[in-house]
Amino acid sequence: MPGIKTPLQDVLTKLATLQVVNGDGNTVNLYCRVWNNQIRYEEDGTLYSFPRPAAFVEIVSPAVFETLGQGYQSCDINFRIHLTHENYNNEGTFEQDLLIFDLRDSVKALLTAYRPTNCGPLNVIAEQQDYEHTNVYHYVADFVCNFTDTKGSKLDADHPEAYVESIPPTTMILQMTTDEPYLKPQ
Repeated sequence: MPGIKTPLQDVLTKLATLQVVNGDGNTVNLYCRVWNNQIRYEEDGTLYSFPRPAAFVEIVSPAVFETLGQGYQSCDINFRIHLTHENYNNEGTFEQDLLIFDLRDSVKALLTAYRPTNCGPLNVIAEQQDYEHTNVYHYVADFVCNFTDTKGSKLDADHPEAYVESIPPTTMILQMTTDEPYLKPQ
């Protein structure tokens, strides 16, 4: 059974299905990775250049878990989606980037009500614009859902003491006789 890695991969895979137009005018799949502050590191020159538009997924910590029983735990988990793209005044007005909102709308339509493994439906709960951007725009949207974590439960197949349900043998034949005095009808 999956832990947190599987729903994270599900969100990345879902985002990567989104078709976007890159800076060269080609239709491509959205570039998606786990968030590691790539935007800042690229600006500093300490990280590789990555394709744009791009989406980076962060699991916002801390998550507060509740015990459900049998080793299962539950929490509301926040997937923060960092969207970025480059815009060179293609709308005719400097410092105004409305294309990021098209990307935001597409991501919101794609992820709203999507159910990653062991999760309830995703819902957007917060957004944040980039008010000090260059030609690279950074937009953030937070999606939340309930997550049931099975790691640590003996019902999880990966647990070292995993519960194994056995099937009793079915070839056994029970035969009763009435020759025994305690079995005879009175």
